Amino acid sequence: MSQEPDEDDAELRRLHSDADARERDIRDMGAREQRQETLIARLREEAAVREGDLGALRGRLEAAEHELEDLRAIRDALTPPELPQRPGLELAATFLPAAAEQVSGDFYLVAEGPQNSTVLVVGDVVGHGLRAGRRAAFVRTAFAATAPFSDDPCRLLSWANTALIERAGTGSEFVTAACVTYLPHEERLRWAYAGHPPALWLDDGQELIAPRHGTPLGVRADPGCVEGSRRSTAGAGLLLYTDGLTEARHDGEMFGLHAVSSALSGLHCPSPKEAIAILRARVAEFAYGTLTDDLCLLAARIA
Repeated sequence: MSQEPDEDDAELRRLHSDADARERDIRDMGAREQRQETLIARLREEAAVREGDLGALRGRLEAAEHELEDLRAIRDALTPPELPQRPGLELAATFLPAAAEQVSGDFYLVAEGPQNSTVLVVGDVVGHGLRAGRRAAFVRTAFAATAPFSDDPCRLLSWANTALIERAGTGSEFVTAACVTYLPHEERLRWAYAGHPPALWLDDGQELIAPRHGTPLGVRADPGCVEGSRRSTAGAGLLLYTDGLTEARHDGEMFGLHAVSSALSGLHCPSPKEAIAILRARVAEFAYGTLTDDLCLLAARIA
């Protein structure tokens, strides 16, 4: 009997089995391909999201770098290292930034007044950062622009106050300032304050008292300043400062006005540069070099 039909059936079954296997392989390959395509699509989506996040981070970094550049430029403008030479005065100034490296609104100014007089200003804007720095720059510019027209410190403070209110209105972002003018032809010092710590005599640290301290600039239309004055001959000296000096802290204790007066009274007729160097060293030592607020000092002595 012939075996050929059985062999044909076996071969046919084998061919069917191979076809089924290949079909399964094709289906498996299709499934793997689909999974791979799904994985690739998901990875592309995640990459796009991460690329977007990275772009946003780059944008934020660039913005922060630009702001830092602006802050440093403003700080350099508010506290220039070189002071102008003024007749009859020896001058020195310093600025010591807080450890946080934020830019605050501390500033100082030495400007020419009428009849060869000199205008000295130290100010402090509430707050930190770019907004405070820009406000300080505006107020400093206002003082510089008006200094040639008056040696009256109250009038100069009032003009700066008016300019600030016209620009920004009244509000909580105020500015404290101390203004001193020296009239060489009269040998007279005049001073007034707008919510700012009084200037100190350079030899003993006692305050230059004014009949009334005005309110900070930018609070109300009339800061209400009343000037003090004194005829001052050669040798008299004074110090203007921001509260980063007296309010420097260590273990909750402030450096204080008494420590400033003690440091100055312990010196013998120091030059402005010497007095500022001593105060800067003392307060840095007291605070272990970590200031919580910027420190701005401007000293003058009548030559």
